Amino acid sequence: MDQEPIGVFVLTVRALAGPRNSEPDGKRYDILLFARGETEDAARAAGAAALDDRGWDEAEILRAGEIVDAGAVPEDLRGAMQRALRDGCALIVYED
Repeated sequence: MDQEPIGVFVLTVRALAGPRNSEPDGKRYDILLFARGETEDAARAAGAAALDDRGWDEAEILRAGEIVDAGAVPEDLRGAMQRALRDGCALIVYED
């Protein structure tokens, strides 16, 4: 039986910078999260674990989608996509 290829999914997230966060200001941030996974559910689970590991609390995944054409990813986001392929996840946190 063929195994599904591992892809990268992009998730839009809102989360709170909790006390274990590198900047624990208690504010809510928008986050673009790239997560590696065989399925969307696997990528969501990996993303949720990565957020928790980094001290992001009350994370709400708003949207998720698989990157099906890496060439269509904007140049400024390709590094995050490549880090997710290599390391499992990559986050881009947006300030207000």
